[in-house]
Amino acid sequence: MSSNDITTGHIRIGSSSLIDFAFWILLQDGLHAPPFDKHSGGNRILQHQGVNAPLWYDWLSLILIRHDNRLEWHVPNIHEATEENVKSFQNVLELNNQIHNVICNEEWLSEQQQYYLEQLTQQEKSYQEALFDYSGLDINLIKKSIPPQLWRGNKAIQEILTRLWNEYDTLKYSNQFLNDILLKPSLGQVQLNPPTNNYREIYLVDYPYEVEIFVQPIFCIVSVPNLPINQSQLESRVFQIIQTSEVPTGNY
Repeated sequence: MSSNDITTGHIRIGSSSLIDFAFWILLQDGLHAPPFDKHSGGNRILQHQGVNAPLWYDWLSLILIRHDNRLEWHVPNIHEATEENVKSFQNVLELNNQIHNVICNEEWLSEQQQYYLEQLTQQEKSYQEALFDYSGLDINLIKKSIPPQLWRGNKAIQEILTRLWNEYDTLKYSNQFLNDILLKPSLGQVQLNPPTNNYREIYLVDYPYEVEIFVQPIFCIVSVPNLPINQSQLESRVFQIIQTSEVPTGNY
């Protein structure tokens, strides 16, 4: 399954076919999970088994947790990692014959060490915050699981999701049009001037109507219909949902 993302500072913008699968399911079944309730049709197979909007959101949350980049940021030994980063930077300068243009004295070394120390300390802090956010969950299991395996409860529902997942995979479903958006500089202003000081992951999803929601603790979902894209409008929608995520609400 494909994924693509851009990370700049504390904003990560991406797409994932694993996340898109959850929205594809809405369309296949016809389940409404407000605000994703503008579609019609569907076979209602999952609804007949008891699937409803809250259960779907619980499942979506686990799929999103699987993507949380903060869980990759563990730094077991910050001081050791700092020294390794400084040394690697020096090696890069030497390889590019730039070392002679940089005064690598004690002051320079101290500045580099301070830079990486602060960066890695923040990185470890974010990792610990993620562990706290998901306390009680088996993170390793979540990260190894495909979406159907993340369904909790009724095994019959999980079996249906597995069949649908195989169909979804066989069809070679692709969100390439979303990846194409991410390859353009259209979201640059959001990344350069994000309306938040908190880390946020924004995922563009394939859904035939424009919808934006914030899923706690860090996820902003922005649906993009597979139509000609109004780039400035998309940027405005992304900016707005990030801004909205700063206000405590009853969002999912």
